[in-house]
Amino acid sequence: MATDLTDVKVDITIIVNTVHVLEHVAERTGLQIKEDAIAAGAKIKLGYVLDEERGHEVKRIGDDDVVHLHTGLVFAAHPGGHDS
Repeated sequence: MATDLTDVKVDITIIVNTVHVLEHVAERTGLQIKEDAIAAGAKIKLGYVLDEERGHEVKRIGDDDVVHLHTGLVFAAHPGGHDS
């Protein structure tokens, strides 16, 4: 039987715009990551675009996209708008 990772309690630290955000579940949506970052003190807005920074690559994370979290993930939230 598959485990629902939203029920697994963990301590994971991610970074959003240089702010360390402590998460307690292994999966969050893009919107939840932004909400948690705001609660942790990041000066962003829920309407901002969220990008996961992977070294030299960037992956756009939609509000409904589910991210499997692990310590060390780095995100940038900005008012960038849509991909051109």
